[in-house]
Amino acid sequence: MKEGRVAALDLGRALAIVGVVAVHLSFQFPHLPHGVAIVARMGQYGVQLFFVISAITIFMTLEAEFGRCTGAPHVTLRFYIKRFFRIAPMYYAAIAIYGLISYGAAQSGYERAWVLGAHGATDILLNVLFLHALSPSAINNVVPGGWSIGVEMLFYLIAPLLFFIAMNRMRLLIATALLLALSVVALSTNDCHNGFVCHVSNNSFNYFWPPVQGPCFIIGMWAWYAFRSHLTGTASVTRRTACVMFMLAAGFSLVTAMLGVWLAKAHELAPVFAACSAVAFLLFVCSRSGQGSGEGTSEHRIQSGSKFAGTLVRRCTGALGRESYGIYLWHFVCVYATLHFFQDRFGRSDRETSLMLFIATVLAVLAMSYGFSRFFERVIQDRATRLSRNLLAQVDQRFHNNASRR
Repeated sequence: MKEGRVAALDLGRALAIVGVVAVHLSFQFPHLPHGVAIVARMGQYGVQLFFVISAITIFMTLEAEFGRCTGAPHVTLRFYIKRFFRIAPMYYAAIAIYGLISYGAAQSGYERAWVLGAHGATDILLNVLFLHALSPSAINNVVPGGWSIGVEMLFYLIAPLLFFIAMNRMRLLIATALLLALSVVALSTNDCHNGFVCHVSNNSFNYFWPPVQGPCFIIGMWAWYAFRSHLTGTASVTRRTACVMFMLAAGFSLVTAMLGVWLAKAHELAPVFAACSAVAFLLFVCSRSGQGSGEGTSEHRIQSGSKFAGTLVRRCTGALGRESYGIYLWHFVCVYATLHFFQDRFGRSDRETSLMLFIATVLAVLAMSYGFSRFFERVIQDRATRLSRNLLAQVDQRFHNNASRR
């Protein structure tokens, strides 16, 4: 049961990171077939899939912690420590490394690395404090793709509060309504002059900032409370429900494509539909992970081959899912390298050659980014994990000692 749940979430993370890498590489291939280009552009909504999975994982973790801790302060402090040591060490390394890339590009006379924008010391400080999602100049210029980390860390800040509010469903409904209302008000008043008629440009600060992306976490939070038994594997999803979920995922994806990629009419609404599609997709994956493989003897070889292929796919998606955070941080280095060395070659390729080169480049960037992620996992993250465990042990001992004195 637990393995099925983890497999479903890892598959979602793997799909999300493949989409993100694909969209960032697709701009180097102007002659991709139109349909492939549209699908690649849809990869940007892998971020919203990350947000939904993050919300589900957070509330899953908080619920487990609540059962073993002494109270709300204990749960909250453990949560903040674990999240900080999971995100901050690698992110701080990214600040330093991308800063060195920018400095080296400027000093050598080459054009400044395209993945970085103009920023100053204040912007770097905001990134260190994880407040950069509130600043147009800091949100995505210090670490490429750092906007999503900033949005996620702001959600972490209020996640324990939402969890304890959620003990009462009516209070949770009120909190959800208030958060959504704040998002609508903030969206309608920020750089808009026609009331609620406001068009948000893709990849702009208005698109990146929390009021637009925050509802994705709310959708993930409600997915956990509504479908936790299915996500954990304690309740099975019927075949009919699986078909419905697949159709919903496809339908929400189509709406997302029309709003954000194909027609590009409402970028501010596309993340919400992408998050709904993510929930339906995860439930569909959970239904598939619980199915058996069959036992016919006359097709033993075919089944053995299918089982081997399935095992290989599960291992690959599991590896990508586990390292998705590191791959997300470091794939920009690989994308910039391909842009620097192969831009002319990619730009001159015809449609068929572009498609083959695009697929090969996506796979190569994923492999290299995975290698970078594993390296920094051993050099940085493993040490940070040991430090956090020692700190958590001290926190647990202090809270348990205080509880025993009462």
